[in-house]
Order: sequence, then C-alpha cells, then structure tokens
Amino acid sequence: MSLAETLLLLAFWAGVAVAVALRLGPILRRRAHAVAVPPYATFTQPPPGARWLMCDTTACARLQTIHTPQPGGAYRCTTCGHTKGDQ
Repeated sequence: MSLAETLLLLAFWAGVAVAVALRLGPILRRRAHAVAVPPYATFTQPPPGARWLMCDTTACARLQTIHTPQPGGAYRCTTCGHTKGDQ
C-alpha cells in the first residue's frame, strides 16, 4: 500500500468518525426535562393587629413568631398556641 493510499484511507476513517460523532452527539447529550418544583415558601399577610413577638416555649425555640391579639390584651402564638400578656 502506497503512502497516498494510506493517507486517503486515514482521511476516510477520520471522516467516518466525525460523521458518527456528529450524529450521536445530540442523542448522548439529551437530558431529562426539568420537573416543575413548587415554591419553597408561600407568603401571606399576617392577620390585622398581629405582632412579631418572641415565643417563650421550647416548641417555637424562643424565636420570634406571629402572635395574634386576644381579648384582654394578651397575644396568642400562631405556631404553638401559647398565650402571653401584652408586651
């Protein structure tokens, strides 16, 4: 086999390799469609007259939570239900 024939054969197989790569590339790169993810949090307006107060219970981990007004000036925690006096 002469040098010209060897180079021609090498060029042919290189062309075949490129053609196969171009045909298989999009198939191999396909990905699953993105799944619709619900929002992480939904934001709502607090009730009228509500306050952000520190809750005194371990259930709320002494964090500030929304407290709604109760008769007599007290406030009730919307998370655990603990009632505390007017602050």
